[in-house]
Amino acid sequence: MKKANIVIKPSLEVAVYNDIKFSLLKELLSGVAPLYPTFNSWINFTFRRNLPSGERQILIAHDGDQIIGTALLKKTQQESKICTFYVVPSHRSQTVGYQLMDLALSTLDSSDALITVPDERNEGLSPFLISKGFSLSHSIPGLYRKESTEHFYRL
Repeated sequence: MKKANIVIKPSLEVAVYNDIKFSLLKELLSGVAPLYPTFNSWINFTFRRNLPSGERQILIAHDGDQIIGTALLKKTQQESKICTFYVVPSHRSQTVGYQLMDLALSTLDSSDALITVPDERNEGLSPFLISKGFSLSHSIPGLYRKESTEHFYRL
């Protein structure tokens, strides 16, 4: 069931979903899961459990046939966070990420949104985040994996 909708061009749609088949979401994010050791339990329990309350939200970008991007959001009084932001590699460097981020930021409705990025994605994602108004706040070595640093960006 959709709550909000932005049509980008005739074949591309970005929307907020209250419900999604989690097996599809997990398949889409299978490349992200290894970057966070507890990702699967987080998405299955923490994220999924808080969907009905509205504390967690799913944004999906699709072309009618396949999901090509997603943003998983946390919106509480304490925190407005883009927990996961992912665009399939074949659709990067197009408008998908920009439109997905715009909807994420408007859905969070916060001037203090947060996103964290692991070392492996920081070089590629940092210029995009800066172009959307984020700045690097701080970095924490070994936060999720001892061999990686997690970089914190805030609006």
